[in-house]
Amino acid sequence: MLDYRSSRPHGWYQGSTVGGHVTSKDFEYNGKSYRVALLPFSQSGDNPYLVYEDVPADPAIGFKQNLAEAFGAHYSFKYVGGFRGRNEFHVQSHSVYVSKPSGNVPGLDCGADLHVVYRPDSRKGDPAANDNLLWIQVVKSVGPALDNLWRANPFYLAGGLTSVNGEKVFSFYDAPSVGLGGPEPDVRFMAEAFLVQDTGTKNAAGKDVVNIFGGIRWGWQLQELTR
Repeated sequence: MLDYRSSRPHGWYQGSTVGGHVTSKDFEYNGKSYRVALLPFSQSGDNPYLVYEDVPADPAIGFKQNLAEAFGAHYSFKYVGGFRGRNEFHVQSHSVYVSKPSGNVPGLDCGADLHVVYRPDSRKGDPAANDNLLWIQVVKSVGPALDNLWRANPFYLAGGLTSVNGEKVFSFYDAPSVGLGGPEPDVRFMAEAFLVQDTGTKNAAGKDVVNIFGGIRWGWQLQELTR
């Protein structure tokens, strides 16, 4: 569900969301022209949204394969499908951004953010927003595919239950960027992020069982514009 809000704290670390739905920005840097834009993923028009998925489906990202290779020896991943209502994910910020050089950051920084709030509907059998409900994100970009900060579990760190100004919120937030020393042409970030449940039970092989529900595919790219 599109539920865009203005910039506000997300509760995962110091900082706020970009806010709204800004699909592209053009800018100049060191005498060259660039554009950072959300990826359309085969959508028509110039106003792309993220893509809801019942199960991971992008072969370029390889969610299932990368997850199994990284943690299949310790976890059993059960893909139980998406949500019947399709209204559980409230997208509150999905915007590109460009941070110009400053005293603290000498180079340019650009990318996109995504802030999604999960609001379950118990009447439809949605899993409750408890501590055992988490996120897993797999990315195709620079660095490792599994976005877990090299921890001994597959779960995404800035996702789950948090508190924002005294209110309990179950959310996902990410704001990947490129730059610092100056942008490189043709940088692309693609990701699939799925809501998961660590059941706390073991299968016959002694592996921790993780249920994987619906998720989202999103991404952005940076391109140098030719005159």
